[in-house]
Amino acid sequence: MKNILILIGVSFALFVNAQKGNKSPLKLNEDYTTASGLVIKLTKQGKGLPADKGDRVKVHYTGTLVDGKKFDSSKDRDEPFQFIIGLKQVIAGWDEGIAFLRVGDEATLTIPPELGYGNRRTGNIPPGAYLIFDVELLDVEKDVMPKPFEIKEKELKTTESGLKYGIASQGEGKQATKGSNVEVHYTGFLENGDVFDSSVMRGQPISFRLGSGMVIKGWDEGIALLREGTKAKLIIPYQLAYG
Repeated sequence: MKNILILIGVSFALFVNAQKGNKSPLKLNEDYTTASGLVIKLTKQGKGLPADKGDRVKVHYTGTLVDGKKFDSSKDRDEPFQFIIGLKQVIAGWDEGIAFLRVGDEATLTIPPELGYGNRRTGNIPPGAYLIFDVELLDVEKDVMPKPFEIKEKELKTTESGLKYGIASQGEGKQATKGSNVEVHYTGFLENGDVFDSSVMRGQPISFRLGSGMVIKGWDEGIALLREGTKAKLIIPYQLAYG
């Protein structure tokens, strides 16, 4: 079996529909309930940068159950928590709730089970629990998301399966072939430009055996077109992705 280290900066898009929700302004000390059932109460108003999808945020928090029992606190550890909004690095209630805040804001998020841990037990959190988080937004870092490779439409090629691909920069290493073990860095974008996953942001490339069905069909086909060191864009139709 051939082993190929392919640090290919793959940028790929999936043809699916996505739509951003509209945010409503929060009023101090008033409950605001979103369409998903999240309840946000702004308890202190800051004047810093607003948080939005794709931003890296730094947050202090204390989490309690409805009976007041504390299950976690970054303040107890004196260690703020950081994550990127919208990449599902946290529970859905956090991804949605923190995006309503500005730096300096303090708020209470009341998160229903479907936006938290659902019906599974997690540590000291029982199944089906409502979660109450007192949060403070400490910092927002903008422009941390990777950008798609700029490749003109006329430079894209289309395979018989419907996969489109374009080369941003050509590598000079070994050709990736079926059965090879490959290692790939990637960022996945939806059609509207939203990032839904990125090994680059985690700092951890993905490894798999090419052609073995370990990844979506568009990847097995697209990566096999590339050489080690290549940076490419793969535009993957749904039938070669998740259907």
